[in-house]
Amino acid sequence: MRAFNWFVRLILFLLLFGLALNNLEPTVLHLLFGAQWRAPLFVLLLMAFALGALLGVAVMLPGWLRARRLQRALAAASPLPQAQAAQPARAAAANPLAAGAIDGTPDGV
Repeated sequence: MRAFNWFVRLILFLLLFGLALNNLEPTVLHLLFGAQWRAPLFVLLLMAFALGALLGVAVMLPGWLRARRLQRALAAASPLPQAQAAQPARAAAANPLAAGAIDGTPDGV
């Protein structure tokens, strides 16, 4: 499985590298107040992707922090220690034939 993951990464890298090599033409990005920035097209595409990823993380960060804070508050308010609360889940996972276990088919056939 590890070799397959590296193979997929290699293919993805080669595709992106080929994209970069095919987009080396200088491009002008017109900014505000008449400012211009000249750069290869792949640099502008890479920067737009990075800016989008950063913006996505910045938008999601408050929700992630709120969820972590709520999870900690629920764990602290739980009457059972975490080891005892996780014990039934481990027991059900260890015995796949336990009552209520799902055999993997939606209709039980």
